[in-house]
Formats: sequence, structure tokens, C-alpha cells
Amino acid sequence: MENKLKTKLSYASGDIYGGGAFMIFSLLFMNFLVLVEGLPVIATTIIIFIGKLWDAITDPIMGRISDKTRSKFGRRRIYFLIGIIPVYLSFVMLFYSFGIESVTHKIIYYTFSYMFFGLVFSIVMVPYNAILSDITSDYNERTSFTTLRMIFSGAAALISAVIPSIIIKSIGGRRIGPQQIPGYLIMALIFGALFGLCWFVTFWGTKEKENLPAPEKTTLASWLSIFSNKSYRNLLGIFLSFQIAVDLILALFIFYIDIVVLQYQNYELVVGTLLVCSMLLVAVQGKLAEKKGKVFPLYIGIPVWMATTFAFIWIDSSVPVLVLCVLAALIAIGSSAGQLSTWSMLTDIYDIDEIRTGKRREGLYAGMTTFLRKFASGVAVLLMGIGLQALGFDQNEYSVLKASINDFDPAVYAQSNIVSGIKWMFVIIPFVLLATCLLFAIKNKVTKQRFDAVLKGIDEFKAHGGIDSLSAQETADILMIAGLEKDRLWGK
Repeated sequence: MENKLKTKLSYASGDIYGGGAFMIFSLLFMNFLVLVEGLPVIATTIIIFIGKLWDAITDPIMGRISDKTRSKFGRRRIYFLIGIIPVYLSFVMLFYSFGIESVTHKIIYYTFSYMFFGLVFSIVMVPYNAILSDITSDYNERTSFTTLRMIFSGAAALISAVIPSIIIKSIGGRRIGPQQIPGYLIMALIFGALFGLCWFVTFWGTKEKENLPAPEKTTLASWLSIFSNKSYRNLLGIFLSFQIAVDLILALFIFYIDIVVLQYQNYELVVGTLLVCSMLLVAVQGKLAEKKGKVFPLYIGIPVWMATTFAFIWIDSSVPVLVLCVLAALIAIGSSAGQLSTWSMLTDIYDIDEIRTGKRREGLYAGMTTFLRKFASGVAVLLMGIGLQALGFDQNEYSVLKASINDFDPAVYAQSNIVSGIKWMFVIIPFVLLATCLLFAIKNKVTKQRFDAVLKGIDEFKAHGGIDSLSAQETADILMIAGLEKDRLWGK
């Protein structure tokens, strides 16, 4: 029992980096480049988009590399050890340009820095997203591992949403601008060290399966073959629509709080409420998933979040901060459900693929899924940047207006196309994406009963070369989620 708890805690520690670095990047990177380093908004979105395109190469390749790796430290864990120093360096480079003054040179530097960050993220996170199926094959125990992972991720996200801005403001002042560069550097040095350390803990406290089969040859066909798995296609519909909704909400949130409701001073409080509630609710969502199935939390959380989005139509600068915190808590019901369900469901796809092909390809699936998430989010953020520019929004111009208190009238500014455009983007975009997520969730066919049948079928294929000894119901369950006829299972 003690060893199991140690393994769970060590495994969950890896997502301190996943949740924390992602949160800091989502909340601060775009504003840092535009307001502190002085880059144009459209250039910033292009930097992010190029980084996502780079992930088109690194994520799937890293997945295949980890599948094929054989070492005394395992095929996944070795990369946690390798990644410790690069995790630290790449995070610091995101928020410090070493005295570069030319805007053009900064654009080149930050493009490289973000690509380096993306590469390092792939080196550790792709194997991390694949390792759970090697730790345990139990359906509910995987949910338990994922629940603790999401709690750690949520706690890291909470700390990363609040503490970095405190460090930055304490060292560089409260006014956003170039004077905050030292604050960003100190913040990056502190959090980069924390993120590197978490990977040592994960490396030290986890174990993998031994006696692995020989790796298969990597081909383009093997990468594309995963899309023939209908259970995976359904999961992608759920996963991508939800994760893009989260990415865009985080990217727009600071604009909404600062520009639409003019309450930047309450930003940390509102975001903190969202993250605290998400973290606390993950445990509740985990219990629901264990009793009702991994997709069930989505049936509750997503409709609540969708309904909440409509409340923002009537929000303006006169709204009390308490109302914003209540709305953030309601959004947390949906965000906690989505994070728990999507990540725990992914691990089951690896076993469904094995009953279909007779192969273990966790890295391939993890790499492709991570790439598709990053690429889709990159396109979405790019389109958001183009949309903001089309509305006539200039963050630097807005900051100057707001600093000139005598000339700035919030009521007048609130009537502009910029404010109404940001408001409607904040309402319509997540609603459409969440509705899509819910539709795919309703079509999901993977239940605990069917997944247990898949595990039993895998054991039967390994022992006897077929599943003729299984009951008619177990066979039907396997065929349902494998999407193949019986004579085509196990790569036949």
C-alpha cells in the first residue's frame, strides 16, 4: 500500500510541469512578448503558431522513439532523467532575451526559444502521457492515478497563476512594461528549477513493465494507422474540442478581465477561484468516473460550463468581483470534468489498440495526440490574434489610454467594437467547442465492462492465440469498441 501511494505521488509529480508551465505560458507569454518586449500582437501569434508547427515533427517522433527505446531505466523513465536540465533552461529562455534590443532579432530569438521549449516539452510529456498503461492495467486504478495527477496539475496551475505575477510585480513594479524584465527573469529561474526537480521525483518513484516485445519498424503507415481506430477518433473529438476551449479561454481571459470588465486588479482572485475549485472538484469527478464510467463527468460538467458562458453576455465593468468568482467556480465544474475524463480515457486507447493490432504503441498515440492538441490550439490562437487585430485592438495603445486616467472613460470604451468583439469571442467560441465535446462524449462506447473484456481478450490472445473461450457478451463488447470483425483482431 505504501509503495502504491509512493508510485501515485511520484507519477502525479510529473504534471506539476505540465499544469504549471502550461498555465504560466498561457497567461503570461503573449502579454510578456507584446507589452514587456514590445513585439506586435500578430508577430506573437505567429511565433506561437510556428512553435505548434514544430510540434508536428517532435511529438509523433518522440512517441515512436520512446516506444522503441530499451534501457536499464525503461523506455519512458529515461527521458524524465534526460529532460531535467533542458526543462530548466528552456523555461528560462521563454522569458529572457539576454539584452537583445532589435524587434526583428527578438522575434527570431523567441521563435527559437519557443521551439526549444516545445521540443523539451515533448521529450518529457509524450513519454509521461504513455507511461500509465505500463504502471497499471486496472480500469479504476488508472482513474485513481489520473485523479491524483489532475490534483497535482491543478495545484501547480493555481500556484503558477498567482505566484509568478506576485514575483514579477514585486521586482519589476505593477505597471506592465519593459521595467518588469528582471521580475520575469527571477520568476523563470525559480519556476524552471521547480519544474526540473519534479521530473527527478517522477523518474525516481515510478516503474515500468519489463520483457517488452521487440519494437516495430517506424513508417508513415504506422502513424496514420491509429486513425483507423474508431474509439481513438471518438476520443480525439472529445479531447481536442475540450482542450482547445480551455486554451482559448485562458488566452482570452486576461483580455476579458482587463478590457471588458476593467478589473485587472482582481485578475489573480478570479483565476485563483477557478483553479482552486477545479483542483478540489477533480477528486469528486474521479469518484464519479469510478462509479459511472470515465465519460460520465462530462455529462454534468460540460452543460454547466456551457450554461455559464451565457452569463458573460450581461457582464460589464459594474459587476461585483464576487459574481465573477461565482462564474469562475461554475466553469471549474466543467474544466475539472474535462481534464479528468480526457486524460484518463486516453490510457485505455492503448489497450484497445493492442487488441486490434497485437502491438503496444503507447508512445505513438501519446505523441500524435499531443501534437494534434498543440497544433489545433496553435491554429486557434493564431486565428484569435488575427481576430483581435481585425477588431482594431492594439494592446499598447489601450495601456496608454488606461494609464491616462483623466482622458480614459471606461463606459465609452466599453461601447467600442473591440470590447463587444472580445466579449462575444469569450462567449461563442467556448460554447461551440463544448457543444462539440458533449456530442462526441454521448457517442463514446468505452465502458468499464467493455474495457475489462478487452484486457481479458488480450490475455487470451497471448495465451491461446484467440478469444474463442470468451463469453458471447465479452466477445461482443470487444468487437464493439475495437470496431473490427473477430477474424481481424490481433492484426490478422
